[in-house]
Amino acid sequence: MSKLRRARARLIDWAGRRQRPLAKKRLLAVVAAGAAVSVAAACSAGTAAGGGSAGGNSGSGQSGAAPYLSFSPCCSWGTTWSNNPYNVNQLGIQNDFITLRLAVQNYPSLTDYTPQLASSWDVKGDQLTVHLHQGAKWQDGTPVTSKDVYDTALLDGTRGDGFWNDITGVKATDDSTVVFTLRKGQPVPLAENDILANILPYPSSVYGKFVTPQLEKDVPAYFVEYQKDPDKAGKMPEYKRMGKVFQNLAAEKVDKLIGDGPFQLDNITTKEAKLSKWSGFWGADKIKIGGINYLNGANETIYPQLFSNQADFSNVYLPPPILKRWKSTSNANTALPLSFGFVLGFNSHKYPFNMKEVRQALAYVIPREQMSQASYGTGQGAGGTWKQVMTGISPTMEKLYLSQDKINQLNKYPVDAAKATQLLESKGFKKQGGKWIMPNGKPFTMTFTANADTSDVVTSFNSAAKALTAFGIKSDVNATSGAQQDADQHNGNFDAGMYFVSGVDSLSELDNILGTAQNFPTGGNYAGKRGLGFGPKVDVPGLGSENIATALDSQARNVGPGPKLNELTWDYAQMVNDQVPYIWYATKVYQFTYSTKNFTNWPPVDKSGTSPLWNIVGANMSAGISLALQQGYIAPKK
Repeated sequence: MSKLRRARARLIDWAGRRQRPLAKKRLLAVVAAGAAVSVAAACSAGTAAGGGSAGGNSGSGQSGAAPYLSFSPCCSWGTTWSNNPYNVNQLGIQNDFITLRLAVQNYPSLTDYTPQLASSWDVKGDQLTVHLHQGAKWQDGTPVTSKDVYDTALLDGTRGDGFWNDITGVKATDDSTVVFTLRKGQPVPLAENDILANILPYPSSVYGKFVTPQLEKDVPAYFVEYQKDPDKAGKMPEYKRMGKVFQNLAAEKVDKLIGDGPFQLDNITTKEAKLSKWSGFWGADKIKIGGINYLNGANETIYPQLFSNQADFSNVYLPPPILKRWKSTSNANTALPLSFGFVLGFNSHKYPFNMKEVRQALAYVIPREQMSQASYGTGQGAGGTWKQVMTGISPTMEKLYLSQDKINQLNKYPVDAAKATQLLESKGFKKQGGKWIMPNGKPFTMTFTANADTSDVVTSFNSAAKALTAFGIKSDVNATSGAQQDADQHNGNFDAGMYFVSGVDSLSELDNILGTAQNFPTGGNYAGKRGLGFGPKVDVPGLGSENIATALDSQARNVGPGPKLNELTWDYAQMVNDQVPYIWYATKVYQFTYSTKNFTNWPPVDKSGTSPLWNIVGANMSAGISLALQQGYIAPKK
């Protein structure tokens, strides 16, 4: 399975749907304005997006220049792409290598950042002031100014970027200073994360023509109303005018990619992009490589590249047989930061999964460790690790927001057929001829819904189905298309489904699955559907009865790091552990493979296979590798 990319929330979908203000970062919402827009602004397969010629073997670059790093992550762009970041076919490799964000989050911290285009920032009252790096230039030689950031912020608003839920306005106070006015009650750490770590300014020389005096009024006016009443905001004339601006913006054909980062795009084909080191970057002297040969292929293409040392770096998933071979390859190394969660969610609205005791019984039968091992194996460097205690959040967030004493108080739900039997019998289930019969007299059967393309999830679910069938609950796996799996789960037409869960803090992870994105959706195509169907009213220890989906939406948006966040994390951990709306059965371990044949001085790893810098790579691969290069790591082998 390819790397799950974390992306900004979109508050607007110009395909005709408005979206609620999801907390902080969320999975990307499609913002296509139509196929015609995509094609009009895109390059065709095999055409170049810059000068020069693409190609070059691993470690090679221009004659006389430092060697190029052969960079081979899975599936980076398709047969059509666009230099326009507002187009649905945007070229994602632009981020962090060619175009810098204001700062990089030192994940998982929500208060620690590494400056990039912003050299510093401060907060006084309701104002977040950002100071730009002195000497920053665009790759056409012109200076980066506050107007670039200001224009980008407004245009990001037409796309519905989530930071507009944190602010009421933005202004440029001088050539190198931008001030964001925070909405009343906005937690500063969450606003800093949304703004610093997620705004990538683009040149006003290219996109500034779309920022009219009317748009300068419309964007703040719309979002101020949106924060109070999304439905009313969607009927405003500002909303319609913003939609027209975005359609024109997304359709703009951009011939040359002009960035401000350490690399510039020389050429691109469907198979490879050549990025050369840009001498005008302020930190160019610290970067030891001559450029990046950015390869583009599927897993089956990347494996031979790794084994033959034609690829110096990749994020490709290594199933057990491939991992074993990689370990025996000369110069092979692997960094292993933890990432998102593999979650099995129950349809809590559907009989008999609407009974807590049934979900608890299933937790005693479903073999989480076996599920993880079936997909990822048991060797060091495996692509997933099973989760021993059901806290509802990731091991990474547990370390930040839950003490080990509290975790020890929770039920570990070890495999225990006797306890499962006791729970089922307490609700009137009976076992006849080795098969469980429900209180309504019908056989207890169960189907797991999965995306057929996620082979690791299908394997894990088959393991769970086998265990349940052996226990007397006949189970199978419905491996279907991703679109059908997503529709079935949002519509509530499933028994148990698959979810990938991540977030910037514990509440955002909980909101990712129990909030209105997946549970009683309130926006988009599935507004009014049941989704996970957990609640809507749920008793939460320490909080009492609440509408779980909307409460988490609000808390994830309004509670920043501190004692309150820790308290809520513990409240919800107890609730999830008792109610079992879902089972976090494994945590993804990113397998960042790198070779020391051509390059040395890679960022070090600790005994667990990671480090603070590799943790950043795990959360944001392009930002982490760009930082490593800017800090002098990854040098040609002499």
